[in-house]
Amino acid sequence: MKEIILTVLMSLCTILISSAQFDDRFYYPSKEWNKIENVDFEEINFEIDSVKLNAVLLKPNTTPKATILFFHGSAGNISTYTDITKPLVKNGYQVFMIDFRGYGKSTGTPTHLNIAGDAQIIFNEILVKDEFKNLPILIYGASMGTQIATKIAKDNQDKIAGLILDGTISSFTDIALLSAPEEQKDIIAQYVTSPYSAKNDIKEIENLPKLFIHSKEDTSVPFTQGETVYNNASEPKELWIYEGEHLESVIKFPELFIEKTNNIFNSSGSITLNIKINGLKNSIGKILLTLEDESGKKIASTSETIANNQCNISIDGIMAGKYSIYYFHDENNNNELDSKFGIPKEGYGFSNNAKGTFGPPPIEERIMNITSNESIELKPEYLNF
Repeated sequence: MKEIILTVLMSLCTILISSAQFDDRFYYPSKEWNKIENVDFEEINFEIDSVKLNAVLLKPNTTPKATILFFHGSAGNISTYTDITKPLVKNGYQVFMIDFRGYGKSTGTPTHLNIAGDAQIIFNEILVKDEFKNLPILIYGASMGTQIATKIAKDNQDKIAGLILDGTISSFTDIALLSAPEEQKDIIAQYVTSPYSAKNDIKEIENLPKLFIHSKEDTSVPFTQGETVYNNASEPKELWIYEGEHLESVIKFPELFIEKTNNIFNSSGSITLNIKINGLKNSIGKILLTLEDESGKKIASTSETIANNQCNISIDGIMAGKYSIYYFHDENNNNELDSKFGIPKEGYGFSNNAKGTFGPPPIEERIMNITSNESIELKPEYLNF
């Protein structure tokens, strides 16, 4: 980061055209792509103004409890930052990482304004994609990415569940001034402006859980810059000060990193649905259960063992809304509801203990309106042959 700042300052001193734009001096994209290993992922491309933007969706092994929208720093590309995001995936989050213009497999040239425009367009698009619908969204900004992360959070705070800022820069102007000689600071402050900045945007974010991660030993971005943004933020908020260098929290303290992230997620208004299934015929096999939204889209699916003719299942990370449940008692562990002549041979049931006559009960009889943490009890039906 020091080398980047010095390069910015040298450029400012040698370019004498007062109308020049300096925002692109902050971005140092790399096309060198590191192989993404030991995690399931999908590449997703977007086209904006004839520019291709490349993104990856890192997927957990289980149904994701939330989406983390990750904005990277000034150097490298998204493949450079997977060491930060893999622990999140292992913990059940799906992580959506997008390369700014010119980074990695994205085309074009990055500027402050096109990064902001692209980020909002893509945010709007993922809201309606099946992979993201009905999942809480946490926004994560790393280093230079904290600027766009805070702006997107400010502009969409009613659609997200939390904000994480790691190695926070207070503004583009402040980072440019960091190592400037005293005699150059006035001109830099005049021409290196910030069309958006974390220290100002954070003031407009209300009632949103916020986690700030910074080290007092950070030699790339001074702790004082992150502290400024933290002090400008309203509650709820937390400042985690760790020992280490820039963006090293997850490397040095992975368990605490996950704990802090989970705390933000759990305080974000996401809901836990506790389901108790009583009256099972025996304790053999397992329960297979599916949670769907009112449109029939699968939100979660899980299997759980049985004890004392009873099964307890918890589904975390859902948002307030209307849902339905379908489950069955898989006695022979073949992951199928066995039937004979179309009639179930194993126990099964639905939310609200709704019962159908010749097939599933109508959706209106199965729908539950979940607005907060809730516990429900269900009892399966076994048909006699």
